Amino acid sequence: MVSRFGRVFRGARENATRMATLGFNVNAHRVAAYALAALVAGLGGVLQVWNYRQISPGSVAVERNIDILIIAVVGGITRPVGPFIGALIFVLLRTFALDFLVKIGLDGNRFRLLIGLGFLAIVFWSSDGVIGLYDRWRRHGEGGRAASNKQGRGHG
Repeated sequence: MVSRFGRVFRGARENATRMATLGFNVNAHRVAAYALAALVAGLGGVLQVWNYRQISPGSVAVERNIDILIIAVVGGITRPVGPFIGALIFVLLRTFALDFLVKIGLDGNRFRLLIGLGFLAIVFWSSDGVIGLYDRWRRHGEGGRAASNKQGRGHG
């Protein structure tokens, strides 16, 4: 967040005392953050009801909330594009997992097992999800090229 409002949000998250000392009302900004989050969640609920044309207690089950959490963590929560990547991975796995699981001899309803194993692998190797794995892979590739350029090209 590059705006002043975004910088105050970030500063309040990192060091609330410093932001209060600088003259910002940290509590007001926290309330604004919760209000913005509630607005986005409410908009999501309205769109869900509009899409399915009904609402029931099952539509807010714990299972869906866990799916959303897994999507966010697998994609990476430090960048805005991370949850979108996590959702893409989740939908692709949900679409093709049945065929894969049946092919290896497991019941097709073991999709949650596959998602859980993938979630554990991502969390084990990267605390920042797939985005973090990609960044690490990219930095490793650039480091290898830089080292080979230093060895291959010298002056004098």
